[in-house]
Amino acid sequence: MTKETILVNGCSAGLGLDLIKRLKNKYIVYGLSSKPSNKKNIFFYNPLVNPTMNYYLLGNLKNLKIDHIIHCSGGGLGYKDKLLNLNKLIELFNINFFSIYEINKAIIKLKTKKKPLNIIMIGSIAAFESKASLGYSSAKSTLINYNKLLAKNFFKEKITSKLIIPGSFISTKGSMSRLKKSKIKIFNKLEAQIPLGKMQNSSDIINCIDFLLDKKSILINGSYISLSNLESKSIFL
Repeated sequence: MTKETILVNGCSAGLGLDLIKRLKNKYIVYGLSSKPSNKKNIFFYNPLVNPTMNYYLLGNLKNLKIDHIIHCSGGGLGYKDKLLNLNKLIELFNINFFSIYEINKAIIKLKTKKKPLNIIMIGSIAAFESKASLGYSSAKSTLINYNKLLAKNFFKEKITSKLIIPGSFISTKGSMSRLKKSKIKIFNKLEAQIPLGKMQNSSDIINCIDFLLDKKSILINGSYISLSNLESKSIFL
């Protein structure tokens, strides 16, 4: 059988980097990275500067015949101001929402009518809980309604959309990995607050993604899946 093609958005570090390593033998995998790379399957795309893609990148995406998009881009950028500067807020929305919107729009326009497209987005528990900064939490919460509307508006075009809501997790060069390395006391305090007493790993999230990449998951459309590791206090999760 012909291998399906996956585009991983946000693969310079964290979950996206781990995903490419895990999926590259089973799928044809391409990545969008905010850091320049000499690898042929990794394209430079920095949403912090401008979430709109240039003609060169659009030209490359046109030839990929993508079956799945996995959006791993995101971050708080260290912005924790209670009265956040508008430019900083726009940066947070660029990396956590606007770039995702722009990539989806571009791929949907490029796809043929009969070819299915499966979109998987990575949100955050911060969308439901007051555990993170105002800007980051606001941007991540936008993904919830966007995911529902994306699925509703495009199901006739054979497009499905899913949103994963993880809690804190460890990944290669990810924020929690950096925190564990630089400020172990703070990391240990955060991990101790998790009901199960241990932070999850990126491999736990990838196991869920594996299922969502399978055609058996087709009925999961417009839904979000909580992988909060009991961190959430919200009963609907």
